[in-house]
Amino acid sequence: MADKEEEFPLGTPQEHALICEKHDLMPIDVTCEDCEEFICSKCAKEDHKDHNWDTVSTAATLRTRGMLKAMTKIEEKDIQQIDEHIQKASHQMEENKKRYESVVLKLQKHYDAMVETLDKIKKKQEKIMRDSLERKNADLSKAKSSLEEKKKKVLQRVKSMKEKGSTMTDIILIKTHRELTKLISTEVDYKRTSEFLWRHEGGDINEAMLESMMGQTFDAEQITVTETDSFQGSEEAIYDLEAINEDRCLLTNTTLQNVIQLSKRGENEEQFSVGVFGMCVTDKNDVYISDWKNMSISRLSPSGSVSLVFSTDPLQPMGICQTMDGGLLVTLGDTVSDPYQPNSDSRRLMRHMALTGDVIHEYEYQENGQTRLFTTPEKVTQNGNTDICVINTTSKTTVELLILSFSGSLKSVYPKREHRHNSFLRDVVCDSYCNIIVSEALKSSVHLLSSDGEFMRYLLTENQVNSPSSMSLKKSTLWIGDYHGRVQVFHYNSYTKM
Repeated sequence: MADKEEEFPLGTPQEHALICEKHDLMPIDVTCEDCEEFICSKCAKEDHKDHNWDTVSTAATLRTRGMLKAMTKIEEKDIQQIDEHIQKASHQMEENKKRYESVVLKLQKHYDAMVETLDKIKKKQEKIMRDSLERKNADLSKAKSSLEEKKKKVLQRVKSMKEKGSTMTDIILIKTHRELTKLISTEVDYKRTSEFLWRHEGGDINEAMLESMMGQTFDAEQITVTETDSFQGSEEAIYDLEAINEDRCLLTNTTLQNVIQLSKRGENEEQFSVGVFGMCVTDKNDVYISDWKNMSISRLSPSGSVSLVFSTDPLQPMGICQTMDGGLLVTLGDTVSDPYQPNSDSRRLMRHMALTGDVIHEYEYQENGQTRLFTTPEKVTQNGNTDICVINTTSKTTVELLILSFSGSLKSVYPKREHRHNSFLRDVVCDSYCNIIVSEALKSSVHLLSSDGEFMRYLLTENQVNSPSSMSLKKSTLWIGDYHGRVQVFHYNSYTKM
């Protein structure tokens, strides 16, 4: 009966016409297309008078006329589309399984590394105790040999006195007895520092600490952004944007002639006349800039003045960021060679510098000392795990993200080489969980990467951003400037630890 009711909502074709519950004796002979209900003619004139309705017979006739065409469309197009969705779902299931297995393998490797480290610690403690045991037992072995030798000598003298005592002269007897007494009274030290007194006191097995050591397990889908504000920040494309705090930012457009301070409501609060490639706001709210005109690193004061901190001449500074040790990372390049075809005399590098201008470390070549790290290093930031992320432009249409260890070894490149064509990455920031966020201008998207540069998902797509060129993340506020001079402000929702 249930199957019949599902197939024929009004009953079987042989049943009599249904009667309206609201209007007695009125047959249900009208269908309201807006409400998708079957009604009587009085209902149509009263409750559904402004709706799209028709008699059941007319509606059925209209449907019958296009029935064959409609069924053909369903069979040829709609079913095909459903099959495509089924295939996509199956493919996604397989892809999800592969990603799961990849993450589990990564988790297992980290677990094995922790166990290996614990095993090394255990073996180290075992060796310390074993070495102590061997030293103490070696001393005891020497003492034991001395005691055995003493026992042998004592027994020899006792035997001698028993056998020859009656024939010894008084002097010999006294002398032998004295030697025996002295031999017996002589102590062999085997007790001092000979006991093995090492103990193991187990440390507190802290589950929270172990979880921290195992790392984070999270669903990247939980990381979302919600737009809260937007405004026109410039008439030109925005080249660099740096948030001062969650309410205001600094930006410079592609003319690179000045820096403007704006509130997130778009209010112009301050302007600095200085040529800027990159900007950095430190933990102390000091603002440092890459002054390309003067080939120097300068500082902006709240009063609007610009003061030179140190020179980078003859190299032009580009990207700049604060390091975790309070210094600066600055990307640099010469101004005489082709930006995309560096020759043997070209300089394309990054420096870790103190605020005094002293060079702490220089990054220019890979570990072999010959292969260049950079073509044109532009934007730079340091991740919370000390890694360094650099936007490296390799051609007019190709830009890549390099991830370096703080010591300078190249850890990974994004995107992979086979996907690098027409990849126009423009800026990079990192969140508090060391995830990497990259803006891509040509495809109008923002990518969310893991700390090792693995793509996780699109954080924003072309429906939400338009040619993003620069970014800044302060706590939970993500600022994005685009090639149309527009600034969007988003609330960045991080994930909940699982």
